[in-house]
Amino acid sequence: MIVGTRILYPEEVNYWNAEILQISVFRGMNGSLDFMRKCTDACKEAGIRYVVHPVKYSLLQEETFNDLREMAGLADLALILHDERTPEGSRLEGMEKAHFRNALEELKSIAHVSIENAAHTGDVRWFWNSFAGSITLDIGHIEAFGLDSVEFVKSLDRDLAGKIEFVHMHRNNGLHGGITDHWPLTPDCRELRALKELLKIRPDVSVILELNEVEEIEDSLDLLRKLRDQSIKADSY
Repeated sequence: MIVGTRILYPEEVNYWNAEILQISVFRGMNGSLDFMRKCTDACKEAGIRYVVHPVKYSLLQEETFNDLREMAGLADLALILHDERTPEGSRLEGMEKAHFRNALEELKSIAHVSIENAAHTGDVRWFWNSFAGSITLDIGHIEAFGLDSVEFVKSLDRDLAGKIEFVHMHRNNGLHGGITDHWPLTPDCRELRALKELLKIRPDVSVILELNEVEEIEDSLDLLRKLRDQSIKADSY
């Protein structure tokens, strides 16, 4: 298990003792693309592996696809994309499904692409089976959707579990900043227990914190490292 966190600004690259970094790019944030470019340069200079993760960028919207191409070109280990739904909130079908697949294949020709559950975790198994060669499992989003993350992990079939390469970690704990998740981890939270279950079948995943409380990142990193140590010790018996 590899442990890391997300960043938005280049000065964060060397701030935490992270083994992997996620450069998150929020659409609509002033200077986000320039920050992303500087972060990739800083990661390369520091010798830290990284992924690029666009947020609120749709493969169905032509006006942002050039930005996604650039992110794919700058991605290191992967470009992490969200699952998508139609504007009406249903599954992608017909022309929209074909459009998404064509756009996805173009990005895959540039970078390794992993798909995260974000738009509709309750239906993401269908989405992953339809589109994903690599999966990013967001455990916080499972809880925010109203599902038990431990049971969700236990119920994954072998094919989907085998595609999981990255994990997003944050805790669902009530409304703050307009969302209920992205809280710091706690030693007894269900999200950590779900990760522990996942490590039994995918011990080599890369785990990335996504916290709103920057000052809590180090403590949550320590919890992840402790879980890793426990898992390694359990495997040695």
